[in-house]
Amino acid sequence: MDANTNPGAQLGLRQPDFATVAEISRIFAEQMERCRNLPAVQDGVQWADLSGRMGAFEGKLVSLDSKVQNLDTKVQNLDTKVQNLDTKVQNLDTKIQNMDRNVQDLETRMGSLEAKVTNLETNMNLIMTKLDEIIAARSTEMDE
Repeated sequence: MDANTNPGAQLGLRQPDFATVAEISRIFAEQMERCRNLPAVQDGVQWADLSGRMGAFEGKLVSLDSKVQNLDTKVQNLDTKVQNLDTKVQNLDTKIQNMDRNVQDLETRMGSLEAKVTNLETNMNLIMTKLDEIIAARSTEMDE
């Protein structure tokens, strides 16, 4: 195509230089071919081995994570059980305190009852003494 039949040339636009494109492609291919000289490419087997070991390590980490999560669940369950036990111990402590108060109240009542029984014994003794005196006096009157 010449400038008369190429519309881009008529507008003054720059056209591609295919020779330069071919030269750049050849240089690019040559440089890519040299990549096999890189240690990373030469040690591809080592990279593959390392990648495999990393995959195995990742698997072990996933397994360890699962075990840690299971352990965490067990610890949470244990914590719940300890909290429940603590609640039961607190309830038991409250019941013991109530029993202590009831025993103290019972001791107070028993003390009061004991005082009343003692007072009743004293009164009964006084009555018996009086009855003995009355009987003795009547007995003396009958003898006379």
